[in-house]
Amino acid sequence: MASRSPIQDSDHKLDILEHVNQDHSEEVLAIAESHLNGSFKIVSAKIVDLFEEGVLIQASTLDEKTSESNTSDNHQDVFAPFVINGSLEDKILYLAYAAIVKQGRDFSGTGKRFFEVINTQNITRNITRLTLQSSTPLPDYYPGHAFAFVLKSLQKRPEFVASPQNKKSWQKNLFDRVFIWLMKHLSNKQRQKLLMSANKDVRLYTLRKAWQSEASDFIDQAHVDIFTHDNTLGSQWANSLNKGDIISSRSEAKDKHPHLHQGQALLIADETAYPALAGILEQWQNPIAPYIILLSEKESEQAYFSHTDLPNDAQIERIVCAPQQQGKKVLTVLEKITEIDAVWGAFESDSAKQVRHFLRNERKVMGRNNHTKAYWRLNTKR
Repeated sequence: MASRSPIQDSDHKLDILEHVNQDHSEEVLAIAESHLNGSFKIVSAKIVDLFEEGVLIQASTLDEKTSESNTSDNHQDVFAPFVINGSLEDKILYLAYAAIVKQGRDFSGTGKRFFEVINTQNITRNITRLTLQSSTPLPDYYPGHAFAFVLKSLQKRPEFVASPQNKKSWQKNLFDRVFIWLMKHLSNKQRQKLLMSANKDVRLYTLRKAWQSEASDFIDQAHVDIFTHDNTLGSQWANSLNKGDIISSRSEAKDKHPHLHQGQALLIADETAYPALAGILEQWQNPIAPYIILLSEKESEQAYFSHTDLPNDAQIERIVCAPQQQGKKVLTVLEKITEIDAVWGAFESDSAKQVRHFLRNERKVMGRNNHTKAYWRLNTKR
């Protein structure tokens, strides 16, 4: 068996392990499928440990040799060795990309979508609401569901032609393989430049709400609320859109919140995460009211929640501060909260990391119950 050296920075290891398991289950499944030998069908997979040399995955499998009426559910340990040098995130990302490309799938996501802008309005001074029409079904569960929007617009509706996901053009397949080759052979610094270049005109924005219009037989319309400020590319794009414009997304990612359905929940959000938080509150199922911490650089932005029905008896702490102070201010509030069972939070990266580690190490909110994530990074523009 290959050597397995422990990763010394346990907090960093747990950050990566929990993030990948929570938000990238399909990628973990792809890695497991590409490394498990035998006639097994993998039902689900999760990372159980990380080492300097590779990733240990536990796969839930069905033995395909057994009859359909006599299938056995088993757990198989799969060790996938790293094949590139670089950060822990890069190593796992490469394993996922390589596995997906090997399977002939498109690693850029679940496929492209097009939307027509049917209305724009300002919800607050710096939050712009896009009302969008989709020609393909939108998700039933919308809170936190994010689309990677391409920062361009079209003036003419494209033809929507459904094509099987597994039948990519040979050009796209070749591009994917070249991209994977580059990822493997470039230095860590060059690899980061390549990834930044590939994503420079793409921004992730979450759905605020999705619904079925009267003329449709599926969920086809949505609100996307975008925090705009300064002169960022995303702000310029959102403010330039008009009714009738066609916009596109190249991938999407769902967010899941079953851990919030019981126990004392804590919710934290800054302006970039207000739409996701509003969606979570709109579909609140827990009989216990949550603690809510709202962060903003300007007090006026918190008026966004005047449009949202909050759970009865919810305890709300409103913090107005510079982004650099988010972590410190949140930790001060947490000292006054005696019981925390589950957390969902989304705000600036360094602050989210600070709060996530405090909740894990001091308040023992672990693993799947601690969804404290970064929505943006201070040294880059939102």
